Amino acid sequence: RTPSSSSSSKAPGPDLSFAKVTHMLPKYQKRVMAEARRILSEEGKRDAERGGYTFELLDKDGLAKWRVTLSDLNPDGALAKDLAKFNLPLTIDLELSLPGNFPMEPPFARVLYPQLQSGFVFSRGGICFEPLTTKGWVPSMTLPSLAIAIKGIIDFGGVRVAGVGDRANRRIPQYTEEGARKDHASIVAAHRGGESSTYGGQYKS
Repeated sequence: RTPSSSSSSKAPGPDLSFAKVTHMLPKYQKRVMAEARRILSEEGKRDAERGGYTFELLDKDGLAKWRVTLSDLNPDGALAKDLAKFNLPLTIDLELSLPGNFPMEPPFARVLYPQLQSGFVFSRGGICFEPLTTKGWVPSMTLPSLAIAIKGIIDFGGVRVAGVGDRANRRIPQYTEEGARKDHASIVAAHRGGESSTYGGQYKS
């Protein structure tokens, strides 16, 4: 295939002209634009279908907040069975928020729906996971890769469904960003900022 035929067959990327990130740090601008282009592209959507996740952009100005739906859960796992028992779709909703110093600092992640307990999920939706801490974060990790990793610890980490809350709007009233950030602060303190040596035992809220 010649270079000209390769370029002509390439699908156009998503339109991100709505984004307003020029006031942000150069590294943030470059990285979030690249992440958004990849996630919202047709290839990115195909990757998401294969990986069992979908991304919905919540912050069109700063590209800093995404709703992530995890699917294709282990059908034989306790979590999937709990979801079926509560007559819920076999999906988990998360929210990823990117700090102004991203990618040098990790995203903040929290559970949105349903209400989960045990394993790596705290009482207000915070998630205990080393890559979500400053010391455990790897700046080269993409948002889809992070979503897949979180899916793994939730699906296979002993997490159970504790309640359904507002079923129609897929909302848990006690799951707020403020509360989840308090969970995260407790996690970071317990693990000394994310030192890998502190993850031998399981810390609970």
